[in-house]
Amino acid sequence: MTTSSQEPQAPERDTEVIDAIEVIEIGALAQDTLSGRVGVVVAREGATYRLRPMRGGAEWDAEPVDVRPVNASDLLREKVRQANRRSIGGLL
Repeated sequence: MTTSSQEPQAPERDTEVIDAIEVIEIGALAQDTLSGRVGVVVAREGATYRLRPMRGGAEWDAEPVDVRPVNASDLLREKVRQANRRSIGGLL
């Protein structure tokens, strides 16, 4: 049995996966997979996306590996979430 005195290292991101990440156009809807939030891409600054909530509000930054285009199901889910928030506050 061989023992290693080296500390475990954090796995490196696969460069092929990073190169294959789809570029999302400014103005398109995208989902931040870390937070689950959907927003409009308002800028791409270097390797970071800047997203804004669909109905306005504070923008946030997301890494490209955490951002993906929105499909119809995601869009419907976000619209229902927004409607629920409005109804809870009595704004409907």
